[in-house]
Amino acid sequence: MGRHCNIDWMDARYRLAPMRDARARAERVQRGDLAGAVGDARVSAEEVGAVAQRIARAEAAIAEATARRDRWLAQGGAAGTIAHLEQHVRRLRRDLDAVHHELVRAEARHRGQLEVVDLAQGRLRRARAEREVIERHFAAWRTAHRKLAERRED
Repeated sequence: MGRHCNIDWMDARYRLAPMRDARARAERVQRGDLAGAVGDARVSAEEVGAVAQRIARAEAAIAEATARRDRWLAQGGAAGTIAHLEQHVRRLRRDLDAVHHELVRAEARHRGQLEVVDLAQGRLRRARAEREVIERHFAAWRTAHRKLAERRED
């Protein structure tokens, strides 16, 4: 009779294993989703950094063009040359404005990606918690069945 109880216990354990496996699989999937989201967040952070570098280069170009224009003004250079230099400074400022707008968009994409990372972290925590609940349930269930089998053997 004791042997029969052990067989029932083994059969029940194997019937419950698919649920445990499904929880473990869900956790692995969520871990992969989080890794992908973190990778995408790194890429978006690099994009923000690249745009910020472009802003710095554009500001340096404006400073250089403005200094060149000012030198021509101080030397009493030709009006046509001064007008051309002023036009160049205006174009550089328009380009800087465009890069600033691009930075705003890149930062917004990055913030959105950080939200995706937060969601993925929450899903992973939930999947881990569900797996742990199942593991604790199975441990308690196995203990109860072991005690029951021991009582039946006595």
